[in-house]
Amino acid sequence: VPADVRLLTARPRSAAARAHYVEQLLERREAYAGHWLTFWNDLLRNAYHGTGFIDGGRKQITGWLYAALHDNLPYDKFVHDLVSPETGSGSEGFIYGIKWRGTVNESQRREIQAAQSVAQVFLGTNLKCASCHDSFVNHWKLTDAYALATVFADQHLELHHCDQPAGTLAEAGYLYPQLGRIDPDAPRDVRIRQLADLLTHAQNGRLARTIVNRLWARLFGRGLVEPLDNMDAEPWHQDLLDYLATDLADHG
Repeated sequence: VPADVRLLTARPRSAAARAHYVEQLLERREAYAGHWLTFWNDLLRNAYHGTGFIDGGRKQITGWLYAALHDNLPYDKFVHDLVSPETGSGSEGFIYGIKWRGTVNESQRREIQAAQSVAQVFLGTNLKCASCHDSFVNHWKLTDAYALATVFADQHLELHHCDQPAGTLAEAGYLYPQLGRIDPDAPRDVRIRQLADLLTHAQNGRLARTIVNRLWARLFGRGLVEPLDNMDAEPWHQDLLDYLATDLADHG
C-alpha cells in the first residue's frame, strides 16, 4: 500500500498521534496544490486550449498557479501578482483575457473582461450587466464598469451603451473610491499596480471576506453569503464572516 494511502487510512490512537497525523497531512503540498488547482482554474478562467489560444490571444497561468498553491503564497500576494503581474512571471493570463476574432460587442473587449474578472473573483460582485448599461441586478452603473476597465486600457475608453457609442470618455477608477484613488493620468502599468494595492490594502476587508466565503462554500457546500458573487447580500452569520476574514488576514 502506498505511503500516502496508509497515511490517509491510519487511525490515530492518541491526541499526540492525531496532532502528528494532521501535521503530516498539512505537509502534503503536492496533494494540496493538485486538489485546489482545479478550483482556482475554474475561478480564474484558466484554460489549456480553446477560444483565443489559436493565434496567441490568450495565456495560461497553470505553472504560476501550481507553484503559488504549492508554496502556500498568501492570498494578498496571490491577488496582487494576478492583477498586477511582473513581466514573464507567468501570472499575466488572468487579466490578459480572450482576444476574440472578428467584430464583437464592445462589452467583450479585453479591458472589460479584466474588470469583470477582478470584480467577480476578488470582490464578489458582478459587472456583466453594467458593462452594457446601468445594472438591473445590482447598484453598479455603466460608468463604474468602464472606470475599472479603463485601468487596464492604454487610453481612456469611450463608454458604449448597449454597444452604441455614448460620446463620453471614461476615467480610470476603483469601485470603492473611499479606500483610495487611482491616478487616471498615470501610465497603464502604474494604474494596474495602484488597483492591486487597493485590492490588497489592509483596510479592504471585502477581499478577505470574499476569499473566506469562497473557501467556506467549497468546504461546506454553501457560502456564508449566497450567491457567492453577490457579497452585498446579507450573510447568514455576519459575526462569523467578520471573524474568519480577520483571522485569515491576521495569520498571513
